Amino acid sequence: MLLLATFVSLTSGIFAVTLLQDDLPTKSPSIVLITSSGCRSAVTRTVGTFIDRRLIVSVAHGVAGQTMNEITTLEGDKFTAKVVAIDVQQDLALLKIDPTPQDRRFTPLALGEAENGEDVYFFAFDDESQFVRAAKIRRRLRIDTEDIYLREKVSRPGIEVELSVEVGNSGGPLVNKAGEIVGLVWSASRIVADKSWATRAEAIESLVDTASNYPSTQEAEPVACTG
Repeated sequence: MLLLATFVSLTSGIFAVTLLQDDLPTKSPSIVLITSSGCRSAVTRTVGTFIDRRLIVSVAHGVAGQTMNEITTLEGDKFTAKVVAIDVQQDLALLKIDPTPQDRRFTPLALGEAENGEDVYFFAFDDESQFVRAAKIRRRLRIDTEDIYLREKVSRPGIEVELSVEVGNSGGPLVNKAGEIVGLVWSASRIVADKSWATRAEAIESLVDTASNYPSTQEAEPVACTG
């Protein structure tokens, strides 16, 4: 099954958000805006999440081939980051702020397991303003799609989620009520409104395990720009 969708470039964790009275979380300092440049005249904006105190996870199609990746925190602080691991088949990338500021401690979110029918929260950015949106996991599935260059057929551990997303929202995490990341949004249906697709957290765990074997100073092998 090939799901025709369009890209929307749209550990012990702590739920680094505050719940509002209606149970919808407010903004999270663990989630950042990534502004990437170098591949084309316009910048590319995606969303990243700290999954440990040094690593940010996001989508690969936003950072692949870029020469500069700028991180903007919830407080408006800006840092540069380098890509330390990338998986073009699963559309995942790990970035590290370089150099890591000595006076900042970034709170990571833990990885969790998506459950069918579960109510979750989606975090992303409108320009440089973070927002949170309610979403629902419709089903877990294997998503047969293509790599970020649309060259090879691949299969991803995925989630079908009831959620509306916009350009620049790619990489936005789906967070459950325990404060765990259960998936990263990477695509939206071209046909059905409020239907989006995410990669399950187990693929993130696999990339982190691979990256843990790299020297701390290593950067990801250069890859081509997308699109």
